[in-house]
Amino acid sequence: MIYINDTVIKRHTKIKADANPYDLAFETYFEQRLERAWRDSMQGQRKVLTLWLRQQHRCPLCRQTITKETGWNIHHIMERVKGGSDELSNLVLLYPNCHRQLHLI
Repeated sequence: MIYINDTVIKRHTKIKADANPYDLAFETYFEQRLERAWRDSMQGQRKVLTLWLRQQHRCPLCRQTITKETGWNIHHIMERVKGGSDELSNLVLLYPNCHRQLHLI
């Protein structure tokens, strides 16, 4: 038998209608969308694992170990607005605090 309680509730984030991938002000927004899409798919999880292993489990800015408990953010080395892509060669995992500080500069 199938019960209603067996259905997983999955919340979706509303898309910002005014978000423009060519505007630097929305770079963080699009990185968060990419991160969420990757967390929800097996292929995306493999990409995160590849980045994590490539970085030797560390944030490239502060050199602290990245774990599930500490969390991480996906960051584009060259911003998409400047011609960067979502390829793994253009991405790194950063601590959330390091990521915020980097975008404040």
